[in-house]
Amino acid sequence: MTSIGIEEPALFSEPGLFMVGPDRTLYYGAVQTMPFVRPHFSELLGALDFAIEKNYPARGEYVGAV
Repeated sequence: MTSIGIEEPALFSEPGLFMVGPDRTLYYGAVQTMPFVRPHFSELLGALDFAIEKNYPARGEYVGAV
């Protein structure tokens, strides 16, 4: 039981969104920890079109062993 009186299941999944490039590198990753405020896919697709057109790099790029 939550603090506001909602009974939640003991096990549930958190939504996530990952964009992976053709070379199998992670370009974008987001994991949602709340059941609201999901990305608007039309805005996401517009941003992706821009990134592809401008060859826009991902931030925090790292090349090396993990």
